[in-house]
Amino acid sequence: MKHKSILLITFCLTLITLCACNGKKKNHDGQDVSVTEMKADVKAKKYPFEKGIVYQKTSAMGIESNPVVYFDKWGEWEATETVIEMEMMGQKMVTRELEITKGNDYWKINLEEKTGVHFNRPPAISPMGMDMEKISKEMLGEMNIELLGEETFLGYPCKKYRLQSDKNTLGMEYLLYGNLMMKMKGEAMGMPVTTEVIKIETVAPPAEKFEVPADVEITKY
Repeated sequence: MKHKSILLITFCLTLITLCACNGKKKNHDGQDVSVTEMKADVKAKKYPFEKGIVYQKTSAMGIESNPVVYFDKWGEWEATETVIEMEMMGQKMVTRELEITKGNDYWKINLEEKTGVHFNRPPAISPMGMDMEKISKEMLGEMNIELLGEETFLGYPCKKYRLQSDKNTLGMEYLLYGNLMMKMKGEAMGMPVTTEVIKIETVAPPAEKFEVPADVEITKY
């Protein structure tokens, strides 16, 4: 039961990114390509800072967690530690997860079970899958994204966007500082999801945060 609950939460959060990134546009040959693929050869900054630590609070399906994100090289290297606590039938359960991204290399690790997977995937530059600092009004419209205005959050000047999927399976409002998601609120598949940055430290993260723990067994795909 525990693993099923964790999988549902992970699926819900992953769905947000997948739905946001599924927009299509024509390339020079008239073929459909995703915005992510179009931006793959563009050097963009995922974070508005070269290195730092971002503290978040997240709620999905009524279950809260507090991810901590460590990043370097403007986000080319990223490590996210997430602890999820829940109580079911009077029993408290805890799971600890670690995600590491170094370029196109990605690791997802269960620190409780000491197991993980490693595969290659193109990293998303933002929750929408594109460089939001360079996006045009035309592309915003094609991706069903509406710019709502500007708002200051934690002292940073942010832009507020609303994303609605074509099939109405996803409705989200995002607050972004550059490509950094400062706040998100909405529904995915009818399930309420919120994420909010509570603190940012622009310091060099410990180098070991970007390394797979020695006692973890990794399966490569």
